[in-house]
Amino acid sequence: MKLRIVASLSCLGIAGLVFAFGDLLIDQENVIFKAELEPYNFSSLTTTSEYLWWAGRGFAGVFLEMIGTVGLYFYLQQSKMEKWAFAGLLLTLTHQLTGIGVFAIVYFLFPAVGHLYQNGVPDAITFASMKGSLGVFFAISLITTMAGLFCMAIAIHKSGKLPKLSGWMALLGFALIPVPGIFVQFLANLIWSLAYFWMAMHIQKTMKKVEYAKA
Repeated sequence: MKLRIVASLSCLGIAGLVFAFGDLLIDQENVIFKAELEPYNFSSLTTTSEYLWWAGRGFAGVFLEMIGTVGLYFYLQQSKMEKWAFAGLLLTLTHQLTGIGVFAIVYFLFPAVGHLYQNGVPDAITFASMKGSLGVFFAISLITTMAGLFCMAIAIHKSGKLPKLSGWMALLGFALIPVPGIFVQFLANLIWSLAYFWMAMHIQKTMKKVEYAKA
């Protein structure tokens, strides 16, 4: 069972690396949230092949996140903080399900809007506006992420089964993601990636100590 947990948490760590190095593909990620303010920059970005690779890697990253989140809950399930872990599981899975929708929008809708704008249909840019329901949808994904990771951080901190700061480290990494800048984006994803690798290594070491004690 613990080997599967280690593998699951490693998937979360790999997801962070996928997002971290994926962010190096483009140099103006936050432009996608400013379509109406910077339509030319938006269309120039979303119609490139590098952008499609950036957006497409999100599907793989979110799928890996889901595997890891379930594994983390199973590990904390038998602890005294199971209720917090369960709340974290539900909220984080909500984020990941909406996250698939977010990446579907940025992969399929935004390039179409960008091409329409470049082909002389300026009104198309309104379909990428964050002022209406699209902005609310993106906000829900972010809010559920923060809430879920907060619950998980409490569960990790008080369970005694994992490094106390690892959950807060993961929360910090995700909290930095909205901050603009290539370096900040890379660092943010790297931080939460390392947090989950830290958890996986901790469980691995615990398993080895138990095996050594039995020998």
